[in-house]
Amino acid sequence: MKKYLLPRLFFISIIYITASCNTPRYIYSPAALNVPVLTQKGDGKLGAVYSTNAVGQEKQDGVEIDNRSRGFDLQGAVAITNNFAIQASHFYRWEKTEGGPDSVTLKYNRNLTEIGLGYFLPINDQKNTFFQVFAGAGLGRFDFTDVDKTGSNFHQANITKIYLQPAVLFKSKGSFTTSIGVRFSGISYSKIKTSYTAGQLNDFHLDDLGGRAKWFFEPATVSSFGFKNVPGLRFEVQGGLSFLMARNYIDYRKFNFSIGAGIDFGSLRNKNRQ
Repeated sequence: MKKYLLPRLFFISIIYITASCNTPRYIYSPAALNVPVLTQKGDGKLGAVYSTNAVGQEKQDGVEIDNRSRGFDLQGAVAITNNFAIQASHFYRWEKTEGGPDSVTLKYNRNLTEIGLGYFLPINDQKNTFFQVFAGAGLGRFDFTDVDKTGSNFHQANITKIYLQPAVLFKSKGSFTTSIGVRFSGISYSKIKTSYTAGQLNDFHLDDLGGRAKWFFEPATVSSFGFKNVPGLRFEVQGGLSFLMARNYIDYRKFNFSIGAGIDFGSLRNKNRQ
């Protein structure tokens, strides 16, 4: 039995080294959380944020990689009663990975539109702390191309997303709000088209995409603020992480940072009443 141990260990080591020599093919990027400041009927927002993975040059196996994700998130929400609200978002990313162990250039395009229904309520007597939860679904498409010394390939897939997003909001006496939110995202891939061989799909962890939904746990903090002399304008900054909730590994982007601005319906209404 011992005489087979070294060959087996050698074989396993070769597989591991070979797998580690592939530049990741990212099948998912997290969106910015849509966490509106809602306290009563008529509150809401309409805004946009610029999103990035905040990563430029990085190293993998000692090789430099230019690994960038850029894009925007359009977000809207409105409270239709004192407890219920609707929201909608559109997510777009253009991404590029260049270099890596296999000297490849990868270019990504991702589009996803979603809509959801939510419930919110104050959770203290001062009504400066609120709980909200949204659930919804979305449709979109993720695709990428790669070019290396041997030629080019592509991968395309239609995306169906379902999500559940609870959050707690803390409002100050001024116009500053901090939110802590968590999103559970289930991503399903369908109508997959690719020029990769079966062996390449296995090497790049892409062969299992057509199976059950991939679930991600995505915590984030969101801070927003406005100015009394500029009613209706609100700025937002947020940072979030993404964690795959599955045994089978796939490559995905794990961080998103967003900054942007929007219209705050609540502060506009209050200003008009004065």
